[in-house]
Amino acid sequence: EGRGENSLLGEAGRGTFGCSRAPVSPAASPPTPGLSARHQAPSNRMSVPRAVDEAVSRCKETITSLAFSLAFLQRMDMKPLLVLGLPSRSSLSDTLTFRDTKALLTQNCKALADALRQNSAATMPFFGAGAVLGAEQSPANSSGISVDSDLLQWCLESGNIPIICPVGETRGRQALLLDSVEVTAAVSRALLPTKIIFLNMTGGIRNSGQKVLGNVNLPADLDLVTEAQWMGHKEQQQVRLIIDLLSRLPYEASAVVVSAGALLAEIFSNKGSGTLFRNAERMLRAERLEELDQQRLVSLINTSFGKTLRGDYLASLRPRLHSIYFSEGYNAAAIITKEPVLGGMPYLDKFVVSSTKKSQGSGQMLWECIRQDLRTLFWRSRVTNPINPCFKHTNGSPAIPALGS
Repeated sequence: EGRGENSLLGEAGRGTFGCSRAPVSPAASPPTPGLSARHQAPSNRMSVPRAVDEAVSRCKETITSLAFSLAFLQRMDMKPLLVLGLPSRSSLSDTLTFRDTKALLTQNCKALADALRQNSAATMPFFGAGAVLGAEQSPANSSGISVDSDLLQWCLESGNIPIICPVGETRGRQALLLDSVEVTAAVSRALLPTKIIFLNMTGGIRNSGQKVLGNVNLPADLDLVTEAQWMGHKEQQQVRLIIDLLSRLPYEASAVVVSAGALLAEIFSNKGSGTLFRNAERMLRAERLEELDQQRLVSLINTSFGKTLRGDYLASLRPRLHSIYFSEGYNAAAIITKEPVLGGMPYLDKFVVSSTKKSQGSGQMLWECIRQDLRTLFWRSRVTNPINPCFKHTNGSPAIPALGS
């Protein structure tokens, strides 16, 4: 049924919060047929920062699995970069000393580097302060963290996986421990990656019913996730940072919270494994032509199909219109009609996506929005039509051969 069945509002296909009537409604979820429905291939193979929760470093089996996954991604030219998490507070004392914390970070860094080397992956650990991270005396947020992006770029381009310990250095040469999530944000702003992945032991963010949230589409789902009462403090901090980060990165950038052991499943499977955050146009629904910009709709259809609609198309559509689903920027649209066949089952008359949005998953978002609202649907299609892979995401989809010529 596609990834992310378990959303904030229950189990409704891949969408997060559904699609409602124009002019304002949240969106469903992404991808386009071809690659993984979870992650489209990055256009420039930019580095992929990963914040590694400290609990991951304490599990030898997970480190082994993670090292295999990272080595595989490096061979795929995806240029991973790692930021290690700080050791958690001791149950026997208020907090670990700076010396103890740095020693544990060094130990964790060495263990991960060794595991990567066993998988034939080249690494470059940054143990100490000042090598890549600068910091102010009391950094309240990532605005107090500076990053030597040239050094990191050189490291990545030379075929190494950087492993960064969250230790910065002030102008006065004092070493400071930094929040690893904030360091990840600072590194991401410096390198402008296509993906940021937060690795932990527990997987994606869970709702009040302990179901993993498959997708969070921004800005449509902004209020719903920022006001969620069931999130812990750590999750709230992470969500706020991700939202802020994606607002500053290129539109196509995304962030994922996922279990370290499920990294490859997250990236290369349709269903994914964790919680995906991405920028996405709102999907709207209209039941009358007067509820939308008809000129922009016609322009989208004409441009996408490369030919002009009949002059009377809208007039002929009016009496049989069931609904129209369209993106807020008129980059994708689907027209559903009511026809006197198959007991009045809704008919997909048009399904169009602007060529500029096809790589951003607008087609799959549109499709999932329709699936959430309609239990049944049929359409006619040539065997070469690019929408045909959507059959794979239906619950029972008999193909009826064309009769006659």
